[in-house]
Amino acid sequence: MRLVELGVDWKIFYTDNRLKVAFTLFLIWLLAAWQSKTLAAFGYPLIAVGLVTLFDVSLTWLRNKKNYWPFSSLVTGFLIGLIIDPGQSIWIVALACLLGSLSKQFIRVGIRQHIFNPAAFGIMTTSLIFGTQVAWWGVAWGKLSLLILVPLMIRILWGMKRIWLPAGFLIVYFTYLSVITKSFSWDLVLDSTTILFALVMLPEPITSPTSGKFRYLFGPMVAFLAILLSSVRFLADGLLPALSLAQNWAKRLLERSIK
Repeated sequence: MRLVELGVDWKIFYTDNRLKVAFTLFLIWLLAAWQSKTLAAFGYPLIAVGLVTLFDVSLTWLRNKKNYWPFSSLVTGFLIGLIIDPGQSIWIVALACLLGSLSKQFIRVGIRQHIFNPAAFGIMTTSLIFGTQVAWWGVAWGKLSLLILVPLMIRILWGMKRIWLPAGFLIVYFTYLSVITKSFSWDLVLDSTTILFALVMLPEPITSPTSGKFRYLFGPMVAFLAILLSSVRFLADGLLPALSLAQNWAKRLLERSIK
Protein backbone atom coordinates (compact mmCIF):
# COMPACT_ATOMS: atom_id res chain seq x y z
CA MET A 1 0.00 0.00 0.00
CA ARG A 2 1.36 3.40 -0.95
CA LEU A 3 1.88 6.19 1.61
CA VAL A 4 -0.64 8.35 -0.25
CA GLU A 5 -3.30 5.69 0.29
CA LEU A 6 -2.49 5.74 4.00
CA GLY A 7 -3.10 9.48 4.15
CA VAL A 8 0.61 10.28 4.55
CA ASP A 9 2.13 13.33 2.86
CA TRP A 10 5.11 11.66 1.18
CA LYS A 11 6.68 15.02 0.36
CA ILE A 12 7.67 15.42 4.00
CA PHE A 13 10.36 12.77 3.56
CA TYR A 14 12.44 15.06 1.36
CA THR A 15 11.31 18.51 2.54
CA ASP A 16 11.53 18.11 6.33
CA ASN A 17 14.60 19.91 7.69
CA ARG A 18 14.98 17.42 10.54
CA LEU A 19 15.51 14.63 8.04
CA LYS A 20 18.03 16.76 6.16
CA VAL A 21 20.01 17.31 9.36
CA ALA A 22 19.71 13.62 10.24
CA PHE A 23 21.04 12.70 6.79
CA THR A 24 24.00 15.06 7.30
CA LEU A 25 24.79 13.39 10.64
CA PHE A 26 24.35 9.97 9.02
CA LEU A 27 27.08 10.83 6.50
CA ILE A 28 29.35 12.10 9.29
CA TRP A 29 28.76 8.85 11.18
CA LEU A 30 29.72 6.77 8.13
CA LEU A 31 32.93 8.75 7.74
CA ALA A 32 33.76 8.53 11.46
CA ALA A 33 33.02 4.78 11.60
CA TRP A 34 35.23 4.20 8.55
CA GLN A 35 38.04 6.18 10.15
CA SER A 36 37.72 4.56 13.59
CA LYS A 37 37.11 0.99 12.40
CA THR A 38 35.81 -0.12 15.81
CA LEU A 39 32.58 -1.92 16.65
CA ALA A 40 31.55 0.72 19.18
CA ALA A 41 32.07 3.57 16.73
CA PHE A 42 29.90 1.75 14.21
CA GLY A 43 27.20 0.58 16.60
CA TYR A 44 26.75 3.26 19.29
CA PRO A 45 25.16 5.91 17.02
CA LEU A 46 22.74 3.34 15.59
CA ILE A 47 21.85 2.10 19.08
CA ALA A 48 21.34 5.69 20.25
CA VAL A 49 19.05 6.44 17.30
CA GLY A 50 17.01 3.33 18.05
CA LEU A 51 16.74 4.05 21.78
CA VAL A 52 15.78 7.71 21.41
CA THR A 53 13.16 6.78 18.82
CA LEU A 54 11.77 4.07 21.12
CA PHE A 55 11.67 6.38 24.14
CA ASP A 56 10.14 9.31 22.23
CA VAL A 57 7.42 7.26 20.56
CA SER A 58 6.59 5.33 23.74
CA LEU A 59 6.44 8.37 26.01
CA THR A 60 4.35 10.32 23.50
CA TRP A 61 1.91 7.42 23.24
CA LEU A 62 1.67 7.03 27.02
CA ARG A 63 1.09 10.76 27.54
CA ASN A 64 -1.04 11.71 24.54
CA LYS A 65 -2.09 8.44 22.85
CA LYS A 66 -0.65 9.75 19.57
CA ASN A 67 1.62 8.28 16.93
CA TYR A 68 3.93 10.46 14.88
CA TRP A 69 7.00 10.38 12.65
CA PRO A 70 9.93 10.76 15.10
CA PHE A 71 12.23 12.64 12.72
CA SER A 72 13.78 14.71 15.51
CA SER A 73 14.66 11.48 17.33
CA LEU A 74 17.06 10.64 14.51
CA VAL A 75 18.94 13.90 15.04
CA THR A 76 19.04 13.47 18.82
CA GLY A 77 20.20 9.86 18.55
CA PHE A 78 22.97 10.59 16.07
CA LEU A 79 24.22 13.51 18.17
CA ILE A 80 24.36 11.42 21.33
CA GLY A 81 26.09 8.58 19.51
CA LEU A 82 28.63 10.89 17.86
CA ILE A 83 29.47 12.91 20.98
CA ILE A 84 29.61 10.43 23.89
CA ASP A 85 32.93 8.59 24.11
CA PRO A 86 32.46 5.20 22.37
CA GLY A 87 34.75 3.74 25.02
CA GLN A 88 31.99 4.19 27.60
CA SER A 89 29.56 1.47 28.60
CA ILE A 90 26.47 1.10 26.45
CA TRP A 91 24.41 1.86 29.57
CA ILE A 92 25.85 5.38 29.62
CA VAL A 93 24.61 5.90 26.08
CA ALA A 94 21.21 4.43 26.97
CA LEU A 95 20.89 6.73 30.01
CA ALA A 96 21.77 9.79 27.94
CA CYS A 97 19.09 8.78 25.43
CA LEU A 98 16.49 8.31 28.17
CA LEU A 99 17.31 11.61 29.89
CA GLY A 100 17.21 13.47 26.57
CA SER A 101 13.80 12.01 25.75
CA LEU A 102 12.45 12.75 29.24
CA SER A 103 13.62 16.36 29.01
CA LYS A 104 11.73 16.75 25.74
CA GLN A 105 8.53 15.34 27.25
CA PHE A 106 8.48 16.91 30.71
CA ILE A 107 10.73 20.00 30.84
CA ARG A 108 8.84 22.36 28.60
CA VAL A 109 6.84 25.54 28.23
CA GLY A 110 3.60 25.49 26.25
CA ILE A 111 2.36 22.54 24.23
CA ARG A 112 5.31 21.84 21.92
CA GLN A 113 8.09 24.05 23.30
CA HIS A 114 10.57 21.91 25.20
CA ILE A 115 13.25 24.02 26.81
CA PHE A 116 16.51 22.13 26.37
CA ASN A 117 18.16 20.56 23.36
CA PRO A 118 17.47 16.87 24.18
CA ALA A 119 20.88 15.59 23.07
CA ALA A 120 22.73 18.32 24.97
CA PHE A 121 20.65 17.70 28.10
CA GLY A 122 21.14 13.93 28.03
CA ILE A 123 24.90 14.09 27.40
CA MET A 124 25.52 16.90 29.89
CA THR A 125 23.46 15.32 32.69
CA THR A 126 25.08 11.92 32.22
CA SER A 127 28.52 13.54 32.27
CA LEU A 128 27.74 15.41 35.49
CA ILE A 129 26.40 12.29 37.24
CA PHE A 130 29.11 9.81 36.22
CA GLY A 131 32.01 12.10 35.29
CA THR A 132 32.16 10.73 31.75
CA GLN A 133 34.05 12.60 29.05
CA VAL A 134 32.24 14.55 26.34
CA ALA A 135 34.38 13.32 23.47
CA TRP A 136 32.80 14.73 20.28
CA TRP A 137 34.60 11.77 18.71
CA GLY A 138 32.51 11.75 15.54
CA VAL A 139 34.23 14.92 14.29
CA ALA A 140 37.17 15.46 16.69
CA TRP A 141 39.36 12.94 14.82
CA GLY A 142 39.99 15.32 11.92
CA LYS A 143 38.72 18.06 9.64
CA LEU A 144 37.53 15.89 6.75
CA SER A 145 34.04 15.80 8.25
CA LEU A 146 33.79 19.56 7.66
CA LEU A 147 33.52 18.89 3.94
CA ILE A 148 30.16 17.27 4.70
CA LEU A 149 29.03 19.27 7.70
CA VAL A 150 29.63 22.86 6.58
CA PRO A 151 28.07 23.00 3.07
CA LEU A 152 25.07 20.82 3.93
CA MET A 153 24.23 22.60 7.20
CA ILE A 154 24.74 26.09 5.77
CA ARG A 155 22.31 25.22 2.97
CA ILE A 156 19.76 23.93 5.49
CA LEU A 157 20.13 26.88 7.87
CA TRP A 158 20.02 29.39 5.02
CA GLY A 159 16.71 27.95 3.89
CA MET A 160 15.41 28.12 7.48
CA LYS A 161 16.67 31.72 7.82
CA ARG A 162 18.62 30.74 10.94
CA ILE A 163 22.19 31.26 9.78
CA TRP A 164 22.60 34.26 12.13
CA LEU A 165 22.59 31.97 15.19
CA PRO A 166 25.80 30.05 14.45
CA ALA A 167 27.34 33.12 12.80
CA GLY A 168 26.94 35.23 15.95
CA PHE A 169 28.29 32.44 18.13
CA LEU A 170 31.33 31.67 15.97
CA ILE A 171 32.33 35.33 15.53
CA VAL A 172 32.34 35.99 19.29
CA TYR A 173 33.86 32.63 20.24
CA PHE A 174 36.70 32.63 17.73
CA THR A 175 37.44 36.33 18.23
CA TYR A 176 37.90 35.71 21.96
CA LEU A 177 40.17 32.70 21.38
CA SER A 178 42.23 34.63 18.84
CA VAL A 179 42.70 37.47 21.33
CA ILE A 180 43.68 35.04 24.09
CA THR A 181 46.20 33.20 21.92
CA LYS A 182 47.34 36.51 20.34
CA SER A 183 47.37 34.89 16.93
CA PHE A 184 45.08 33.81 14.11
CA SER A 185 45.05 30.11 13.34
CA TRP A 186 43.07 28.17 10.74
CA ASP A 187 43.26 25.15 13.06
CA LEU A 188 41.36 27.23 15.59
CA VAL A 189 38.74 28.45 13.12
CA LEU A 190 38.25 25.00 11.59
CA ASP A 191 37.73 23.22 14.90
CA SER A 192 35.29 20.44 14.02
CA THR A 193 33.83 20.15 17.51
CA THR A 194 32.89 23.81 17.75
CA ILE A 195 31.48 23.90 14.23
CA LEU A 196 29.30 20.80 14.81
CA PHE A 197 27.95 22.43 17.96
CA ALA A 198 27.34 25.77 16.24
CA LEU A 199 25.74 24.46 13.06
CA VAL A 200 23.62 21.60 14.45
CA MET A 201 22.90 21.97 18.18
CA LEU A 202 22.78 25.74 18.62
CA PRO A 203 20.15 26.65 15.96
CA GLU A 204 17.72 23.80 16.74
CA PRO A 205 14.33 25.46 16.03
CA ILE A 206 12.32 24.34 19.07
CA THR A 207 14.86 25.32 21.74
CA SER A 208 16.38 28.48 20.28
CA PRO A 209 14.61 31.81 19.72
CA THR A 210 12.94 32.25 16.34
CA SER A 211 11.66 35.81 16.58
CA GLY A 212 12.34 39.12 18.29
CA LYS A 213 15.64 40.88 18.92
CA PHE A 214 16.81 38.14 21.27
CA ARG A 215 17.31 35.77 18.34
CA TYR A 216 20.29 37.90 17.26
CA LEU A 217 21.75 37.90 20.78
CA PHE A 218 21.31 34.19 21.47
CA GLY A 219 24.43 33.01 19.61
CA PRO A 220 26.79 35.59 21.18
CA MET A 221 25.29 34.88 24.63
CA VAL A 222 25.99 31.15 24.27
CA ALA A 223 29.56 32.02 23.20
CA PHE A 224 30.13 34.19 26.29
CA LEU A 225 28.72 31.48 28.56
CA ALA A 226 30.87 28.81 26.89
CA ILE A 227 33.96 30.94 27.45
CA LEU A 228 33.11 31.41 31.12
CA LEU A 229 32.21 27.76 31.75
CA SER A 230 35.29 26.40 30.00
CA SER A 231 37.28 27.26 33.13
CA VAL A 232 34.95 25.39 35.52
CA ARG A 233 36.89 22.32 36.61
CA PHE A 234 34.04 19.92 37.30
CA LEU A 235 32.55 20.39 33.83
CA ALA A 236 33.82 18.01 31.16
CA ASP A 237 32.62 20.41 28.45
CA GLY A 238 31.68 24.08 28.36
CA LEU A 239 29.59 24.15 25.19
CA LEU A 240 26.64 22.00 26.26
CA PRO A 241 26.08 23.67 29.69
CA ALA A 242 26.31 27.08 28.00
CA LEU A 243 23.62 26.09 25.53
CA SER A 244 21.36 24.73 28.28
CA LEU A 245 21.71 27.87 30.41
CA ALA A 246 20.96 30.13 27.45
CA GLN A 247 17.90 28.04 26.53
CA ASN A 248 16.62 28.30 30.11
CA TRP A 249 16.97 32.09 30.05
CA ALA A 250 15.30 32.23 26.66
CA LYS A 251 12.41 30.25 28.10
CA ARG A 252 12.04 32.72 30.97
CA LEU A 253 11.96 35.63 28.54
CA LEU A 254 9.29 33.80 26.53
CA GLU A 255 7.18 33.29 29.67
CA ARG A 256 7.41 36.98 30.53
CA SER A 257 6.40 37.98 27.00
CA ILE A 258 3.37 35.68 27.24
CA LYS A 259 2.33 37.24 30.56
